[in-house]
Amino acid sequence: MRARTGMSPAGFREAGGGRKRMNRPDPDQGFEPVDHTADRALRVWAPDLESLFLQAARGLASLLTDPSTVERRERRSIELAGIDREELLVAWLGEILYRHDAEHLLLAHFDAVHIECEEEECRLRAVAFGEARDPARHSGGTSVKAATYHGLRVVPDEDGRYAVTIVFDA
Repeated sequence: MRARTGMSPAGFREAGGGRKRMNRPDPDQGFEPVDHTADRALRVWAPDLESLFLQAARGLASLLTDPSTVERRERRSIELAGIDREELLVAWLGEILYRHDAEHLLLAHFDAVHIECEEEECRLRAVAFGEARDPARHSGGTSVKAATYHGLRVVPDEDGRYAVTIVFDA
């Protein structure tokens, strides 16, 4: 199901959208790298919270390697909680980075992201797919240490859509 973001092409360019997008061109959802002084950053947008988390994960995967080279050989179920959407997003991206660092596992395909937020807690359930990093096939990419809270606000706009900039320690 597609929803409109309401962002005009001019508004998209003003928001930094003139840069090359890293995924399929879809004005309703996506991600793109943005300039940041010392670290790496992604601008992510989506029509709803679950799609935002999905696009953020895909964006992170694109920083680590070319996701099209990663096959769906291993499946991981992920369940996380946070006190708010910001903490949950940082935990989600942190979990992907943890699997990359601890298991040498590139998670680049994500299904069934489900998020529930109540007054004092947000919970995420997701399924991720990937494979062990193979230097012969998974070249390039950036070293990413962690997602940060720097300027992070995960709130919908007046139309219920989301857009965030995520800064990563590199």
